[in-house]
Amino acid sequence: MTAREKKRKAVLIAVAYYLEQEAAKNGEVTNVNSWKAAGKEVIMSNRAMVQRRGRLLRSRA
Repeated sequence: MTAREKKRKAVLIAVAYYLEQEAAKNGEVTNVNSWKAAGKEVIMSNRAMVQRRGRLLRSRA
């Protein structure tokens, strides 16, 4: 095996490893993003509820 073939083999292995890691990372990100989006939605709905209650109390006083 020549030096050029060794380098080429090393590059191909590195690229395959990188692509495998990116695929694994993208699979995990979707789960994290769905939890993240759900959490943001809950927080926003809670804030909206608190603001509605504040407006009701202000209008009664």
